[in-house]
Amino acid sequence: MTMTHRLLSRSTVVRAICWQWSFAILGLSCLASPSPAQEIPWRDDYNAARREAQEKSMPLVLDFGTESCFWCKKLEETTLRDPAVASLITERFIPLKVDARRNPELTEALRIQSFPTVVLAGPDGKILGTLEGYSDATRFHEHLQRLLVVLSNPEWMTRDYEEAEKAVAAHEYARAVALLKSVVEDGKERPIQAKARQLLNDLEEQAAGRLAHAKQLEDQGQSTQAIDSLTELLKNYAGTQAATEGGRALNALAEKPEVKAQLRTRRARELLAQAREDYRTQQYLCCMDRCEVLNASYADLPEAVEGMRLVAEIKNNPDWMRQACESLSDRLGVLYLSLAETWIKKGQPHEAVACLERVIQTLPGTRQAEVAQTRLAQLQGQPTGRADFKKP
Repeated sequence: MTMTHRLLSRSTVVRAICWQWSFAILGLSCLASPSPAQEIPWRDDYNAARREAQEKSMPLVLDFGTESCFWCKKLEETTLRDPAVASLITERFIPLKVDARRNPELTEALRIQSFPTVVLAGPDGKILGTLEGYSDATRFHEHLQRLLVVLSNPEWMTRDYEEAEKAVAAHEYARAVALLKSVVEDGKERPIQAKARQLLNDLEEQAAGRLAHAKQLEDQGQSTQAIDSLTELLKNYAGTQAATEGGRALNALAEKPEVKAQLRTRRARELLAQAREDYRTQQYLCCMDRCEVLNASYADLPEAVEGMRLVAEIKNNPDWMRQACESLSDRLGVLYLSLAETWIKKGQPHEAVACLERVIQTLPGTRQAEVAQTRLAQLQGQPTGRADFKKP
């Protein structure tokens, strides 16, 4: 073999070895290359993205840019391809990419003047933050996290909102209004607060409808019905703007002389109806009390005359009068027991003892006397066994 042939053979071997090393290095580099970054599922329809955000109660990320913008491309190729950023946006946000040149109306509406600009919005579309220019992955991720903290629902807010929903279902609107106002009080844009505001608006609309109906009744000359409607509004929708307006309307309406006369007559009729019911159920003391109020405040009305007739019937029946007297004694005993507790709270036990002794002496053999004896023994440090009081 000539020298030339030997050199060619050696060269061939060297080239073969080099190719083997090249393939080995290429294989290692392929094995070591990172996996492709997560792709953010960008939406391209603003209205559809808004609806999705509301339905899912998720915030929005709107990326405004143009095809010719260098920093827009850099943001896309670096920050938005960062695994942490891409994962967070994909899982916790509704992402929308907006070409500013193709969507000038939206760009102008949001007053976007430079690119890239990333707009962060709540589920209801309200703008909560704006990032102008390029941001690295760390800074961008921090902004997203801060927004999520703002939008997070504290446990007590969720609980109060759920209680408000139950109150609405039970027609306890005033309680629902109070709960919902506490939820939205800090003025932030959490998802639960957006729902609370919507429910509050619904209740306000209901209350406004009741107010409009009351005003319509007043315009038709049905003053007492209007007062009833306004009174119901104040009771059932307390805390709403309509209830506040209804309160003013009720005060103004009640000051009219003709309305005062109508209300006076109605009140007398109500008292007489209650007195008749007491008479029917043999609550004679209560019946007499109501009739006395009728005679004192409405003596010029026929209802007072009817009330005094009921009183006369009761007084002419000894059994009924005895029952009324016993009811009065029971009431007196309860009042003295309450007075004794009041003196104890005021730090004057001697006065309390006097009240308790009066109950024992005046109402022997009654339940009130037994309670008084037990309480007196407690105050005096004696055993509190049940006493057997019998009427003589």
